[in-house]
Amino acid sequence: MRNTRVRSLLVGLVVILIPILYASLPLFQKNFIPTHDGEYHIIRFAEFYSMLHAGYLFPRWAPHLNSGYGVPLFNFHYPFPNYVGSILHVFGWSFVDSFKVALALAYIFGCIGCFLWLRKLFRPFPALIGTIVFSFIPYWFVDIYVRGAIGEVWAFTFLIAAFISVEYAKPRLLAVCFGLLILSHNISAMIISPILLGYVLLRNRSYVWSLCLGFILAAYFWLPALFEKNFVTGLNSVDFRDHFPMLFQLIIPSWGTGFSVQGHTYDELSFQIGFIPLIILFWSPFVFRREKEVFKKRLYLLFSAACIGAVFLMLDPSQWIWEHIPFFPFIQYPWRLLSIFLPSVAFIAAWVASRVKWKWIRVGLAIAAILFSLSYIRPVQYEPRTDAHYLSRKEFTDGTSSLGNTFSTIWSTWKKQKGKDKVEVVSGSAKISASSFTLLDYTFTVQADISSVVRVNTLYYPGWTVDVDRKEVRVDYKKDGTMLFSVPSGAHAIHVYFVETRLRKIADAISFFGLFWLIGSAILDWRYAYRNRNIIPSKRS
Repeated sequence: MRNTRVRSLLVGLVVILIPILYASLPLFQKNFIPTHDGEYHIIRFAEFYSMLHAGYLFPRWAPHLNSGYGVPLFNFHYPFPNYVGSILHVFGWSFVDSFKVALALAYIFGCIGCFLWLRKLFRPFPALIGTIVFSFIPYWFVDIYVRGAIGEVWAFTFLIAAFISVEYAKPRLLAVCFGLLILSHNISAMIISPILLGYVLLRNRSYVWSLCLGFILAAYFWLPALFEKNFVTGLNSVDFRDHFPMLFQLIIPSWGTGFSVQGHTYDELSFQIGFIPLIILFWSPFVFRREKEVFKKRLYLLFSAACIGAVFLMLDPSQWIWEHIPFFPFIQYPWRLLSIFLPSVAFIAAWVASRVKWKWIRVGLAIAAILFSLSYIRPVQYEPRTDAHYLSRKEFTDGTSSLGNTFSTIWSTWKKQKGKDKVEVVSGSAKISASSFTLLDYTFTVQADISSVVRVNTLYYPGWTVDVDRKEVRVDYKKDGTMLFSVPSGAHAIHVYFVETRLRKIADAISFFGLFWLIGSAILDWRYAYRNRNIIPSKRS
């Protein structure tokens, strides 16, 4: 019996890998695939890697961006994809290729995970059908080949991993997956967390504590991002009112590589749910009447309600909800709710396939799902590009790695020109002798003839500190966003450095506590199981 299960698992994985490897094949080719966010991510990978290489394991600051003035990008930008890109770079991939490979891995792992999840709920063949339909839902390819939304793709993967954790009774793994989901894409976490919570409540309510633990594990990121958002501009530069798709755009198949713009007439981005997913969704109510297992009925109601709610919230009539629920505007694009259809259609497709008697219909659904998506997996491709294409051009390196370079601190707009020196005297008479300048730590000497004012050409942000002769001094940053401080006459040792604020230290401590709890409870459970390994429960008479 065990050998049969293993064999069916391996056969299923092989069958799934063939189409999904074909769908991800462009990501393993040499040509460059232009996407909306891809070039931003390449620069972020390079900057994040430089911080990791310098010993900062949890980067918050991007020192080389913003024309060398720096910007607190990683305090707000979801970190997990940057770790993946940095690790791939260590193993020899360029940052350009690391971005493509990271996208491919997220997609492949997500599809394989979907099969493992559905296989626990259904027989292998329906699970296989559901996985193939899931793997070829159009929004996957919008994110991968048009938007380059690597954070969203990884978030989908960890959502599926969370479902697996529930079904295989792995509460600690569930906590880790939910934490990584938040770190992969915080906006997607807002969208799909209610579905995950509903799933946990239906399958095992005791696992709600795992979601809380996952929330705690990711606190080092989301807590500062939430409470320090008022110190920056450009976090939400998109007006959601301009991006409600029309109903026909959700239904009628189309494909475009442009942008979502104000007025649906000019949209060049595809918002379709997918022809086969729509057939399955409309078919499912007829199957519902014949289902006898209560938990599957409840899961169907959860996922179908999520799909109906997503459609409503993507259309214009829901605008008043977006205007009155505080966190909704941070989603930015209402069509992002298409992500809800990925797990929902996966479950419903497998469920419908499990209730259909005719095998040829089930096979036909899977084949049709692939055929209808073939045009989506032929992305626009340019000639191959190297890292030097980006890292040697100021239009990439001197920006803020955001749309229109709108992201900066509230005390300064984007700095279009680099400063002449990292530190300079702006008034008085003094001479600066450089000693050491690293990414987030500058030490130098000021020999002042009279009281003078020194400027550090780095944008101020809470955490930047200036010490004069080992004593912290007041920093003026409201004139142009850079750090200015006064030194009296004489020779003075200056130390400028970036540290964790009290809020960030609290956030770090919360995440550390969550990690300690996770590891400690695992060790205690292992010790308990080890000590009682030879105890066999007595049979009742």
